[in-house]
Amino acid sequence: MKLPGLVGRCSMEIASKVRQTKPTGVIVSEHTLSASQTRLHVETFSRWFDFIHYTELLDRLSRPRARPFCLLTFDDGKRSNATETAPELERMGVPAVFYVTTGFLTDGFPLWFDRADAIRRSLGYTPPELEEKTLKQLPFTLLKERLDQACANYRVTTDMACDDIRPMTWKEARELARRGFTLGAHGLRHAVLTCETEADALFEIRQSIEEVRTEVGECLTFAFPNGNYTKRLAHHALECGVETVVTTEPMWVDSRFPPWRLPRVQFFDGDSRAKIELKLAVAASGRLLTNPDGTGRRYRKYNGSNCPQ
Repeated sequence: MKLPGLVGRCSMEIASKVRQTKPTGVIVSEHTLSASQTRLHVETFSRWFDFIHYTELLDRLSRPRARPFCLLTFDDGKRSNATETAPELERMGVPAVFYVTTGFLTDGFPLWFDRADAIRRSLGYTPPELEEKTLKQLPFTLLKERLDQACANYRVTTDMACDDIRPMTWKEARELARRGFTLGAHGLRHAVLTCETEADALFEIRQSIEEVRTEVGECLTFAFPNGNYTKRLAHHALECGVETVVTTEPMWVDSRFPPWRLPRVQFFDGDSRAKIELKLAVAASGRLLTNPDGTGRRYRKYNGSNCPQ
């Protein structure tokens, strides 16, 4: 299908979703966007959604309006969120949530997937032991040991001068909050929490929430690193004082989802308008997109039982 035809078809499918149901909205998961990419994404979403501030989320879920909402969220806490994305969002009058990996902001050590990517780029191929699916199955201690050894063997370092890799500072995070953006917690080290012992996973959740609260003043929401979660871990986050917990289940959100399991649709910096609209249209079904948490699970609308325990 040619690009104009694809865009038109996706637009019609989104419009059909809005007409045939009582739409609520979509929570969008992003990572790093340049100013121009931010404009493209915002302009595409704005055709179908009203942008909302995090503080409006629970009310909009319980009281849908004629036009669905879009809540923008950005994961990890990269410095470009503060230097590129947030200024452009502010210029356009669009609010957002920034979920920060707290140990990353504190010690400045690169996130594990950026280290793995640096090795792949340097070698021009991916060593089998560094395949992303393989790394995501490892407890963080073993994952870090494997990357430490690989970086030493291949003599690779991560480019921490790049704002899409280095973290924002806590001072920059506080400045984002002062300017009206919401700061949430995203774990300590971006460990896949379902690969950790329960004790370690519970500690990571509590500690990251407490660190955001200490540094920024409040922490009302938590995002699972890589999207992997269980009901037990999600409820623990609520017990730690947040109002909402978000995942990476790729579907629109409505009042049938409990606050400990709010799905997000994931987009990336290279996504075109056509790809964004296609993802939105498919996510409206709640069935077809594979969850990017790496489990291969496909989810249907929440019915109280169709989630990891």
